[in-house]
Amino acid sequence: MYLIFDTLQDAQDRSEEEGIRLGFSYHTKGTGTRFATSPRETIEGNYALPVKNYQLSQEEQELTVDDYTPPAYEDEI
Repeated sequence: MYLIFDTLQDAQDRSEEEGIRLGFSYHTKGTGTRFATSPRETIEGNYALPVKNYQLSQEEQELTVDDYTPPAYEDEI
């Protein structure tokens, strides 16, 4: 389950918001884990954020998608 964001910054901001909610060490001690999950680039140039275990708002729940298409890289065979 993913939320799709237009920018990497927006995806990171949402991931950090979840990290704050979970009390990750970066937010309590200033070091360590900051983000709940890492955004992944999509073929459309957006960013898919894995949100399977996130606490989502009703609006976010309605915007989730089951999968996304990653970009194809030339070095992949």
